[in-house]
Amino acid sequence: MKGVDLTDRQDEWSDWIDAQDVCTNMHISQRTLQTWRIEGLLPFSRIKGKLYYRKSDIFLLLKENYNGDLRRGDYESEDDGKGGMNASEM
Repeated sequence: MKGVDLTDRQDEWSDWIDAQDVCTNMHISQRTLQTWRIEGLLPFSRIKGKLYYRKSDIFLLLKENYNGDLRRGDYESEDDGKGGMNASEM
């Protein structure tokens, strides 16, 4: 690529990982990753058959599917009259 200075974009370089690293870090199979690509869940870039993903897109996918607030809701809600404990009673 002529005329492109890539040294000023080190932060962008560190955002990209290959499919093998995604599978290793997420503890998923290549087939699961393929399904996510097909379903459009995770954007990717393909260069001569090698697939790359942005870490920021992976973290966004995790964040969008995070349901931790639902589990905490049982303890953080006000007393609903059913005898459960709320956060102030713990």
